[in-house]
Amino acid sequence: MTTPPVPPDGRASRWVGHRERRREEITGTAIEVLDREGPDAPVESIARACGVTRQVLYRQFENRHDLDVAIADRVVSMLLEHVIARMTADHGIEAGLRGTLDAYLDFVLEHRPLYDFVRALPSAPGSGSPVDRITDVVVTVVASIAGELLGPDASGRLPLRDVYATGLVGLADAVVSRWLADPGARSREDLVDALVDVLQLCIEPVLGGAAAGGVVSDGVTGTA
Repeated sequence: MTTPPVPPDGRASRWVGHRERRREEITGTAIEVLDREGPDAPVESIARACGVTRQVLYRQFENRHDLDVAIADRVVSMLLEHVIARMTADHGIEAGLRGTLDAYLDFVLEHRPLYDFVRALPSAPGSGSPVDRITDVVVTVVASIAGELLGPDASGRLPLRDVYATGLVGLADAVVSRWLADPGARSREDLVDALVDVLQLCIEPVLGGAAAGGVVSDGVTGTA
């Protein structure tokens, strides 16, 4: 005779839901604390802002790394939501590049402690770092936009995601990171102008070669 299934324990389900809500609340408060006090804010400051003790806080998280990962995941989502909305070529490539860079810099400069926190968090075993997640999403969006600009025939021949989009995003990230380390070297406006120029120099030959029916092999545009 088949044993009837055991009905779910309503109390256990409610506890899981309560724990997830508390994790979300604590994560949100932790982000506010880090943004205000800096990326090295101690867990005691987070617990105090939440109105709980350190011991109570750790009932919702396995350890400090678990809390840090939750914070980083939320910050990454905030950043991507802010930037991806501006990633479009609807008004031209230059306007799209400028809008994307401005959106990124707006977020980073407004929330510099959160940016530093995410950058400093190491990769967890078996998974990438929060920065890897940002890069992967942005690269995917850039490759998608490039594919729309090039059309299906040309985009099918070119390594858009693995080479072109990854290269563009890596270039922009390296330049912005260097500027953030020494922002007094040049103004933000000069940075954006110069970076937009460099990125356009990388993009235009690819678009031009595709429009002319060319192919790209080993980084060189030629005639098909």
